[in-house]
Amino acid sequence: MSKIARIAHNAVAAKIKEASTDLKLLMNDILSYKVAGSEYMSAGDWDGRSTFFDYDSATFPAGFVRLVKMKLEKLGYRVIVKSLPAPEPLGPEKPIIDSFPEDPRYHYQMQTVDRLVSLRQMIAQVATGGGKSRIARLAYARIQRPTMFLTTRGLLMHQMADAFKGDGLDVGYMGDGIWSPKKGMNVAMVQTLAARLSDPDPEWDSEKVDAHLKRREETVRVLQCMEFVILEEAHESSGESFFNIMKLCKNAHYRLALTATPFMKSNECDNMRLMASSGIIGIKVSEEYLINCGILAKPYFQFINSKAPKEVRSGSGYQRAYKLGIVHNEFRNNDIVDKAISGVRQGLPVMILVQRKDHGKILSQKLTELGIDSDFIYSQHNQEQRKARLAKLAGGNFVLIGTTILDVGVDVPAVGMVILAGGGKAEVANRQRIGRGLRAKKKGANICFVVDFVDRFNKHLRDHARERRAIVEETPGFCEGIVDEFDFSLLKEAA
Repeated sequence: MSKIARIAHNAVAAKIKEASTDLKLLMNDILSYKVAGSEYMSAGDWDGRSTFFDYDSATFPAGFVRLVKMKLEKLGYRVIVKSLPAPEPLGPEKPIIDSFPEDPRYHYQMQTVDRLVSLRQMIAQVATGGGKSRIARLAYARIQRPTMFLTTRGLLMHQMADAFKGDGLDVGYMGDGIWSPKKGMNVAMVQTLAARLSDPDPEWDSEKVDAHLKRREETVRVLQCMEFVILEEAHESSGESFFNIMKLCKNAHYRLALTATPFMKSNECDNMRLMASSGIIGIKVSEEYLINCGILAKPYFQFINSKAPKEVRSGSGYQRAYKLGIVHNEFRNNDIVDKAISGVRQGLPVMILVQRKDHGKILSQKLTELGIDSDFIYSQHNQEQRKARLAKLAGGNFVLIGTTILDVGVDVPAVGMVILAGGGKAEVANRQRIGRGLRAKKKGANICFVVDFVDRFNKHLRDHARERRAIVEETPGFCEGIVDEFDFSLLKEAA
């Protein structure tokens, strides 16, 4: 006779009914995670783990229901899940949001929406360039219930607001200094909502406290009205503030997390918060698929071994190595500029990505001195300034240098060469930066050249470079394109 586990849940929370001690202990283990930094703590017999399962109440976040069901069934349990029905979608089964003809290569976009309607809560793992923003628009056109598009980036919030307005929607704002929620489609920022939901400052006077509490109550009411939440670039939205916001969306039966890189945080708790808020992965669309069917450009990767600066040793500390070995490394910066010029001579739009503003300024000055048409954008530039520079990039024969503001969510034109000048090792960021150049080309060869560096002269920079290269070597669709030198004749062959 099989063991039975009964689970009841709503949009936010789930409960194991009549759970035995053994089942509770099992649930505690299934939903456990390693606490960040626990290895540095001295806590007696504590094993350094915590859990999303509340033992006393036998409750856990509803996003884990399908994971728990699969785990328990593998252990021999018969799992019975009950929940209140979700509100029915109000839009057509096959919504039309633009004039583009149906393209079978993009079948996964509507498939994602269909799975959302079936699963109600899910993560769509769609590689950069797969059209996550279009999926969001299709999903809203299908659900057509009070909706919140949630992001951590103001630029992305405004871009999506413009996209939804292009679909004829009256869009509400909850972010970037604007508070004008609507009954239909809304765009919002995690930071704005978290600030409005925060506790009053003890230093505030009573009048300011009362005003803040009223704003908090209003914010809670708005969140409770949302029946559909879309999390764009969801890998960035896994912190505690985001988690607390999602817990307040008690009527958001539909939840769609869009990201190319789920569960890639080093912090296990952050990874689990994402699933707790939006469910398991419901669909995967890989770089390899998008490249093979021509939705993305085929990338070619060259890894350059620049000459070592005298000031940096193998054992130099990371901060010194980064400053002198990357930002102020004359040999490496000259290699960056040379590669950019080679791209411009081929008529390519070239993007150089840096992590520090001073590095961007150094490269910008070098290109200007050589008479190369270029520009540098960073966080202080407003949305219109960024749009203008990106529009110029689309014309080709131009070099745009950008900081991490270009990593995610920016509508980048068809770049022909991307130079990863900033080093670093974060897999999520590196995949996003490579993706800046993979947008399909409207004319000529559907290819992109990606430049990175080996940085062998310092142990820290070398290890980071190896991790970046490993990402390329281990990704189908990327690994086939590693070359010693770029073959620009490929551009002429397709002309």
